[in-house]
Amino acid sequence: MIKLGFCGAVGEVTGSGYWLETPRANLLIDFGLFQGGRDDESSASLAMHGEPSETGISGAKGASDWWRGGPKLQLGATHSEGRNRVIAPVQPRALAATVLTHAHLDHSGRLPLLAAHGARAPVFATPATIDLAEILMLDSARIAEEDTTRANRRLRRAGRRELTPLYTVEDVTRVVRRFAPLPYDEVRQIAPGVTLRFFEAGHILGSASIELRIEREGDKPFVLVFSGDLGGRDAPILRDPETPPHADAVVLESTYGDRRRPARADAQAALQALIRRAIAEQRRMIVPAFAVGRTQLLLYELAHAFREGILTPFPIYLDSPMATRASAIYARHAELYDREARALGWHGQVPDTLRIVGSAAESRELNDNQDFCMILSASGMCEGGRVLHHLRHNLWRENVMVILPGYMAPGTLGRQLVEGAREVEIFGEPIAVRAEIVPLEGFSAHADQQELLDWLAPLAAQQPRVILTHGEDPAREALAACIQERFGLAPERPQSGESLILDA
Repeated sequence: MIKLGFCGAVGEVTGSGYWLETPRANLLIDFGLFQGGRDDESSASLAMHGEPSETGISGAKGASDWWRGGPKLQLGATHSEGRNRVIAPVQPRALAATVLTHAHLDHSGRLPLLAAHGARAPVFATPATIDLAEILMLDSARIAEEDTTRANRRLRRAGRRELTPLYTVEDVTRVVRRFAPLPYDEVRQIAPGVTLRFFEAGHILGSASIELRIEREGDKPFVLVFSGDLGGRDAPILRDPETPPHADAVVLESTYGDRRRPARADAQAALQALIRRAIAEQRRMIVPAFAVGRTQLLLYELAHAFREGILTPFPIYLDSPMATRASAIYARHAELYDREARALGWHGQVPDTLRIVGSAAESRELNDNQDFCMILSASGMCEGGRVLHHLRHNLWRENVMVILPGYMAPGTLGRQLVEGAREVEIFGEPIAVRAEIVPLEGFSAHADQQELLDWLAPLAAQQPRVILTHGEDPAREALAACIQERFGLAPERPQSGESLILDA
């Protein structure tokens, strides 16, 4: 029997995790943080105040307070203690192997929690994913420890129960020691009766779709494919996604299953027109961008526009220690670039006017004046990091443009801005929203509806079982209807906590 349990990212796009039971071994595919959403706030929620730290800061109202929640995790913790603290159905000590599709924290961010509770299994990922996941998880742990320390000082003075972080830097170190690199297209046995192969997913550097070949007594092997997060075709820097050659069951993401994305040329033109207007009106631009993937893409497009004389160069500040470290990893892995990016080299992918902001003091100085510039800062959904500092100082100004270049999960500050909030809360302070808020289409790292269908097409002729995850319900429903119409397949849409027998 092959049984697949869903630990998150069903009916939503964060908290990815799949618990897989095979005839001879238990495996885990991804184990990410819930971000935003309905139940991931802790019952011990506490608004934070303050300036940015060296690594980042938490503090948006509605932020996913994944590091809060009182006493150390007990297996089977309730939702009121935060979904990020719930391990079930995963059995950390029974794990034979973990497979990580890519480094983003909504896929990797709970792995250190398992290490804290006895998991000793290897974690298989591409070399670039390992490099990125290490810095992301370490940053996550450091922020959690720093914020918890600050919060506990206030709680002690108030005579209240102290908090503990979800996990620590030491827990991350335990995971890092168990990383096992596996290049694309290399087949390896990772557990008794299970082999693994990675395929390019085109989402971020090192991202992979996975093929698991599971042996069964008296029957042919069962082939289970996970798309992971898929990127679009012809995206800058990265190679196009690849579809594995065979599948008996496919777990397919559906983030943009209900929409089409503008063509790259149209997205470039929209960005360029927006920036021309900002230049003409001398509006300061604040761009919350994911440190891994979105930041590098936007820098690439800006470098192209400057190089080709499409835009007049202007000052750009990268104010994200994480994005700076991630960009250095992108520079080291030129073997994963597409042909255009390889020809340019990393220097050609970065604007000459780019300035790296190092210390927290330098970050604060950016808001001591209102000179025209663009500030690229994490986090992408405005849930933490230095961008909160810039939003607090700029959202209430009319000469500011906030450009949102990606998906904003429900419950996040970014989603509030997209939906037209006229006032938000940052670090416990109400902030009026007078800045122009501009969602920017076309720069998401996720495949759109047509690209998801095209990726699935080579497998659809084999009539596999199709399971849609990693999407809000409207997106899953729309994609399911398209798959039914185009391929005659009836996709399943499981709920969190549900499990399916795959070879029944």
